[in-house]
Amino acid sequence: MSGDQAKAARASSRFQPAERNAAALVLGAAFMLLADTSIVNVALPSIQRQLGASVPDVQLMVAGYVVAYAVMLTTGGRLGDLWGRRRMFIIGAVSFTLASLASGLAQNPVELIASRVWQGLSASLLYPQVIATLHIVISPERRGRAFALLGAVVSCATIAGPIIAGLLIAANIAGTTWRPIFLINVPVGIVLITLAPRLVPANKGLRLRLDYAGSLIVIMLLVALLVPLTIGRDHGWPLWGWLLLACTPVLLAVFLWLESALERQGNSPLLRPGLWSDPVFRLGLLLYIVYFSGVIPFFLYYSITLQYGLGYSALATAAVMAPYAAGSTITSLQSARIVSSFTAPRTILAGCIICAVGSASMIAAIEGDRSGGHLGLLMTPSMFFTGLGLGLVIGPLLNFVLTGVHYDDSGAVSGLLSTAQQIGSSLGVAVIGLAFFRGFQGNLTSLGYPALRTNMMFAVVVVVAAFILASLLVGIITRRSRPAGADSRADAVPSAS
Repeated sequence: MSGDQAKAARASSRFQPAERNAAALVLGAAFMLLADTSIVNVALPSIQRQLGASVPDVQLMVAGYVVAYAVMLTTGGRLGDLWGRRRMFIIGAVSFTLASLASGLAQNPVELIASRVWQGLSASLLYPQVIATLHIVISPERRGRAFALLGAVVSCATIAGPIIAGLLIAANIAGTTWRPIFLINVPVGIVLITLAPRLVPANKGLRLRLDYAGSLIVIMLLVALLVPLTIGRDHGWPLWGWLLLACTPVLLAVFLWLESALERQGNSPLLRPGLWSDPVFRLGLLLYIVYFSGVIPFFLYYSITLQYGLGYSALATAAVMAPYAAGSTITSLQSARIVSSFTAPRTILAGCIICAVGSASMIAAIEGDRSGGHLGLLMTPSMFFTGLGLGLVIGPLLNFVLTGVHYDDSGAVSGLLSTAQQIGSSLGVAVIGLAFFRGFQGNLTSLGYPALRTNMMFAVVVVVAAFILASLLVGIITRRSRPAGADSRADAVPSAS
């Protein structure tokens, strides 16, 4: 490459000012939302004591946010397609800020549960606009870097949430203990609301009607799927949970039939049936579910092992998990460059294999420390190595799946991919929970570290299996991947107005 060509390549890789400012704002919003997903877990004991919450109340504080967030993501993304990204970004930011204020001021469990559901619904309006804005605003040659930055934000926020919560609770500002973990969102939200009119492109939208029937069926479908997966085990897998799960294939069939009928009639479906004709899109969606079934659930059950089995504090637990985020951040920031050299499917495949190998080495680390006295230290190399794999998957996978999606569908598809991630996480919690608990229904405090150590090894075996299955799916995607330059229409960037 000549000097002039190298200089031109470097110039084309630099974000333009409008791109840089928009990306910084929406990535800041993503950090707030993703950190808030895990931030509450650390504060639950304090919340339970101060508000006199029961165990079911605490479960609803967590499940209420997760389910409300997941069931509205696709609809929230489609609203951005129809009504404009800037408008929905501001509506979501205002609503999330008010919901955070309500959570921080809650005086009883019912108020906190209601405000957490409100937070989840608000996040479902806001987060799809983050991905869609990056997809639309950033030019195709720089989009990989933008999604690489999003991958780094995802990694950092996952670990930062518990650390921030631990620090705020330990500070006990004016005797408020847990309340600052919600109230800290208020000033952040005000900044987002203030800057969004100038930094987020308006994008006039499609001026079409929302598919209300399709949105309702999707909500019913996801409630029927996620509620049993989220709280079914804690209730002993009751009959109503199995009945709800049995309804999901019926609702899915009705949804697909309805969307096809709407498209034939010339109306605007929630998700165009034509999207499903792309094998990369279909397999990419399945890959999201399978891959993320092994990521988030691992942190949950490893945290249980550390806190209940070894007496780690919430802050110490978050610190022990930091190597995972550190490894992921390193490769996330380099993933766009790696993709340019090795292609996206090969990069994602390498990431999945690294995750499988790293997780398998965790089993050896757990087995090697029977007392648990040095578990955090012994797990550090495996955690860091597995994190390197995660960073090779998040950004490249998101960019690869969205490559063939037209910008008019980017909001709905962004919401759908985020929904698939939530479904995978919930499915992983349920399936890995079967291996971790293996029929145990008592209080976790009654289990000592020897039992939890064995349970954790069984759980990690399932995690390894999930990553191996993800690797096989990537192999199939590699054989069916789009040729270079496919769907140039999808890469067209609309003018911001």
